[in-house]
Amino acid sequence: MGGIATRTLGLAITLWAAAGAAQARTSWASGTAVYADLCLTVDHEPVGHRVTLRRSPMGDTLIYEAALTGPVQAGTVRVDAASKALAFTVDSDGHTLRFTGTLTVEALTGVLEDDTGARPVRLSRILRAHPDAACPDERTGSLEVGR
Repeated sequence: MGGIATRTLGLAITLWAAAGAAQARTSWASGTAVYADLCLTVDHEPVGHRVTLRRSPMGDTLIYEAALTGPVQAGTVRVDAASKALAFTVDSDGHTLRFTGTLTVEALTGVLEDDTGARPVRLSRILRAHPDAACPDERTGSLEVGR
C-alpha cells in the first residue's frame, strides 16, 4: 500500500473510533450550567436567584445565590443524569434552603423550600450574566375582549 493510502486508511480508522466514542457517551459528564432570574426592580432593588451547577468526573458542585445574599456552596448536591433530577441543600446565615426539581436545556424548575414554606421556582438557563438587567414588567388585571 502506498503512503497516501496508508495515511487515508489511518485517518478513516481514527475518525471511526472517535465517532464510536462520541456515540457511546450518553450522559452529561462535565460542564457548567447557570440558571437565573436575577434582575433589578423599578426601584433598583435586586431580586431573584442564581444556581450555578458544575459537573465533573471528580464530583458535582453547586453555588446558590439569592439577590440579597452572597453566593453559597451547597453542602449536598444530587444529580440523576438519566432523569435530569436535581436536589440540593444550602445552609446560609443559620437557615436551611432545600431544592428539588428538574434540569432541562431551557430551565431549572422545581420547588424551593425554606423556613417560610415551599414555593415553585423556574430559572431560565442563561449563557451570559446581565447584572443590571431590568425585571420584566409585571402586569396585573385582565384584557377585556369584545368591547
